[in-house]
Amino acid sequence: MQRFSENDAKYAYSSEHASIGTVEPGERFEVESVEGFGNTFSSPAEFTRESYARAEALKWAVTGPISVAGAVVGGAVAVTIHSVEVTTPGVVVYGAYTAADPYAWWDDESACAIFPAEGGTVRFDERTTLPTRPLIGCLAVRPDEGSPHAMLQGRYGGNLDCREIRAGATVVLPVGHDGGGLYFGDSKALMGDGEIVGPPEVGALITASAEPRTRPTSMTWPRIETATNWTTLVSGKPLEWSARQAYRELLEWIVADYDIARPQAALLMAMVAQTGICQISNTDYTAYCVTPRDVWEPYR
Repeated sequence: MQRFSENDAKYAYSSEHASIGTVEPGERFEVESVEGFGNTFSSPAEFTRESYARAEALKWAVTGPISVAGAVVGGAVAVTIHSVEVTTPGVVVYGAYTAADPYAWWDDESACAIFPAEGGTVRFDERTTLPTRPLIGCLAVRPDEGSPHAMLQGRYGGNLDCREIRAGATVVLPVGHDGGGLYFGDSKALMGDGEIVGPPEVGALITASAEPRTRPTSMTWPRIETATNWTTLVSGKPLEWSARQAYRELLEWIVADYDIARPQAALLMAMVAQTGICQISNTDYTAYCVTPRDVWEPYR
């Protein structure tokens, strides 16, 4: 099995990056995902202004780009996540969180905490141990143009911080350059919706496969497919714009794939679809809209 090293990590998504390798359609491969602070902190005592500055320069490292044979401009690439194995303790940089406006909490960083993460659990403290639910915070293809920093997100994917990008999910991304050029990084041990303050960053070994697809005419933003759900992801501002666009994107998907009129599909979505927040910590805010698949089976 091919394994792509964290030594090939970048800090942007760009068509100017040389491919670090090529995978065949359906071929399983492994990707080393760099711990979010670049392994700067192994204990809380190592947090200083100087070490924090070094860690900030190492954040949002993504391994790639990895080419997918047969992926072409104007098409799509479907990335199936088979496993996300946590390989380091969880690291969080945090503050007092006393500002009246929680918007300021994201940059309130004056200490770090280390959470043991092994055996499928995260030990929060002597009273609380939680099951891990590892996810991939950054998953992208080369964008159509430019070289956005890896902390950013867009139609190419990127720093979506969606807790459903995890084992068992297939993430479908629009392809802007031949080969696609996949990037992986920013893995977390577990995370709630919103990312108001930082969840535990971890190193991870990701096992994935990818296949080229024809891009549906209804698709303009990333999608997630699981055995039970369809999900769309949209990033922008304000948050309500992202949420409404994610709803619209999912409606376009349903109307294209099922024998149901648009008004009826929208009304049924109003009863069964859920719209929520992936993250509101980045430059653009990412919202999702999700529907159970079985609801639509009568309209095949």
